[in-house]
Amino acid sequence: MTGKDRFPRLFASLYTVLLLGLYMPQLFALPWSGSFTSVQGLWHDFLFQSHRASLKPGDKRLILLAIDEETGRKYGFPLPRAVYAKALDRLKALGTDTVIFDVMFFEPRSGDAELAAATKRFGRVVHLFAFPDNFAEGKPSLPVAPLLKAGRYFGAPNVDYMRSSDDHVRTFQLFRPGVPDPVGGGDEAPSVAAAALAAYQEKDLAAIRAQYGDELRVLNLRRPVDWPRHEAGPDLSQPPVTSPYRRVSLRDLLDGTLSDAQRDAFKGAIAIFGSTTLGYYDKFPTAFGDAPGAELHLNAIDDSLNHDAMSAPFRAYTLLGIVAAVLLTYWLQTLPTSTGALLAAASFLGWVAFALWMFHQRVIIEFVPPAFAFVSSYLVLVAHRAWIDGDEKRQIKSLFGQFVSPEIVADLAADPAKVKLGGEKRELTIFFLDIAHFTAISEKMKPEELIQFLNRYLSALSDVVLERRGTIDKYIGDCIMAFWNAPLENKDHRADAVLAALECQRVISELNKTSKGLPEIPAARIGINSGSATVGLTGTAKKLQYTVIGDEVNLASRLEGANKFFGSKIMISEATYAGARDRVAARFLGRARVVGKETPIAVYEPLGEKGRLGAEWVKALPLYEAGLAAFEARRYADALKAFEDVLKIIPQDGPAALYRSLSRDYAALPPDASWDGVFNLTAK
Repeated sequence: MTGKDRFPRLFASLYTVLLLGLYMPQLFALPWSGSFTSVQGLWHDFLFQSHRASLKPGDKRLILLAIDEETGRKYGFPLPRAVYAKALDRLKALGTDTVIFDVMFFEPRSGDAELAAATKRFGRVVHLFAFPDNFAEGKPSLPVAPLLKAGRYFGAPNVDYMRSSDDHVRTFQLFRPGVPDPVGGGDEAPSVAAAALAAYQEKDLAAIRAQYGDELRVLNLRRPVDWPRHEAGPDLSQPPVTSPYRRVSLRDLLDGTLSDAQRDAFKGAIAIFGSTTLGYYDKFPTAFGDAPGAELHLNAIDDSLNHDAMSAPFRAYTLLGIVAAVLLTYWLQTLPTSTGALLAAASFLGWVAFALWMFHQRVIIEFVPPAFAFVSSYLVLVAHRAWIDGDEKRQIKSLFGQFVSPEIVADLAADPAKVKLGGEKRELTIFFLDIAHFTAISEKMKPEELIQFLNRYLSALSDVVLERRGTIDKYIGDCIMAFWNAPLENKDHRADAVLAALECQRVISELNKTSKGLPEIPAARIGINSGSATVGLTGTAKKLQYTVIGDEVNLASRLEGANKFFGSKIMISEATYAGARDRVAARFLGRARVVGKETPIAVYEPLGEKGRLGAEWVKALPLYEAGLAAFEARRYADALKAFEDVLKIIPQDGPAALYRSLSRDYAALPPDASWDGVFNLTAK
C-alpha cells in the first residue's frame, strides 16, 4: 500500500480525533475547542425562523405590562414606586392572578412603603434579587427592606434564561444548582420563572422544583403576533408591536383606557412589568430579533406551564454521529465518483430531513458537528482523489510553477479558468530590497562566484518574504521586488511587509557571519510603500508574469534609494506605517520629496517589533526623538547635543549622523526662514 493509498484511512482516523476535540473542549486543551457552538446556534435560529408560521402562539394567560415610551413620557424614568403601587391595585381589581416585577428595587426611594403595602395586599407578587455575573463572587443584590418583609416570592433574572457564546438566548433554567437562595434559604436559587410558577400555583419552591426539575432546557419560542395598542380597534398612530405575548401599555392601565378585550385578558392572568422603551431595557437576541428580558421570563413560564420546552439529546449521540459521518465518507470515496457523489448528497439531505423531523418532535439535535464532519471530510477525500487523477491540475502546476509563487500555483490549479490576461486594482504593500555597493562587490568576483553569492543571499531573503505571506514579483540583478495582499487577501499586509524587512536585515547579519569565503554584504536598503496598484497576469498567452504596476510601485522604489540620503536601512511611507504601527516600533526620519513626486511625504524607519526593541534602542530612541523635535523647532544646538548622545549609544546610526551634521551646520548658519523642513532628493 503506497502513501497515497494510505492517506484516506490515516486522514479518517486523525480527523475524527481532531473533530472530537473541537466538539468536546474537555477532551483536548485546544484553543479553538467548542468551535461548533456558534454555528449550531445559527442552525437553531434557522429552525425557528423557517417554522415561524407553524409555531404555537404564546399562552393567553401571560401578559407583558409594558413600561413603554408613553408611560415614561407621563411618569418619567425611572417610574416612581408609588406608580407601581397604584398599578398593582388596578391589576388586583381586574382579577389578575400573579404579578411579576422585572424591575429592580435595590436602593431605597420614596414610595417604598406604598409599594410594599400594595405587594402585601395583592399577595402573589414576584420581586427580583440578582447575582453578580460571576455567581461564585460577590454578594447578591436584594430588594429594599420593606419589600423583603412584605413579599412572599422572589427570583433572580439572571438564573432562568441563559446566554449562548454569541449572546443569543436559547435555553432557560428554573433553578441554579449549587447557588443558595439568598432570600428563602434553599440550596438552589430560584429564577423569576420558578418564583412565578410557585405564586401562580400557590406552591412552595421545593414543590416547583420537584414538579419541573432544575435541568437546563431549550426555549420553545412562540409565534410572534402583531398586537395593536387597543385591541377593540387599532390605533393607526401607533404601529402594532410584534411579540408572542399580549402587550399592554402600563399607561393605558393607569389611565383606565384599556379595551374590553384587554380587561378580560387580565382576569386570572400572569402579568409582568417590563420595560420596552428603546435604550431603557435589556435587549436579548433571539431567533426573531431582540426581545426584552420580560418576554423571555414569560417564555420560560409558558414552556413550564404547558410542558412543551424543547429538549436536546445526550452529547454521546453527537459524538457517535461525528464518528459515523467520517466513516461514511471514507466508504463513499471507495465507490465510483458519480455513485459516491449521489450517495453523499442523499446522505446529507437525509440528515437535514431527520433534523427537521426531530424539531417537530420538540427535540433539537446537534445538527452542525456531524454535518461539518461529513462535508469537510468528504471534500478532503474527494480533493485527494482528484489530485491523484487530475492531469489538468498537474499540467497547470508544471507550467506556472516555474515563474509564479506557490500560492498562485495552488490558486490556478484549483481554478484553471483564471489563466488569462488582465488584472485588478487592489490595496497592496510593495517592497524593494537592494544590496548596497553591489557593483563594487561584483567587479571583484568571478562569474561563478557572483552567481553563488547572489543565490545564497537571494534565496535566504526570498524565504523570509514568502514566510511572511509575500509574493515575489521579480529579481532585478541584486534587487528583490515583492508585494503583499495578492493574490491572496491579507489584512495585515503592511505589518507583514515591514516585519519581513526587519527579518531580512537580521538574516543578512547572520549570513555575513558565515560567508564561507564569499564577500559580506555591507548593507541592504529596503523601501516599502502601500497604496492602490494594479496586479495580475501580464504578457502573452505563451509567456505570462504575475506582477504589479502603478505609481505606488514607483514610490516604493524611490524610498529604497532614499535610504542613501538618510543613512537608514529600511524606509517606509506614512501609508505603510499607519497600518503597521500597532505591531512595529519606528522612528520618524523626516519629510522628503523624492524624484518624480511633487508632494512631499513623511517617511519612517522601522526599528523592531513593538515591545521587543533591543536595550540600545530603548535608551537611544527617546534621545533621537528629542533631538528631532529640537531640530524641527530650529533649536540646533540642543538638537546637536541630542544626536551626539544617540551616536554615543549607537555609533553607526546613519540618520543620527545626518542630523548631527545638519544641526552643526545650521547652528553656525541657519537655513532660510522660508525652508519648510522638506528634503528635496535629487537621486533615485
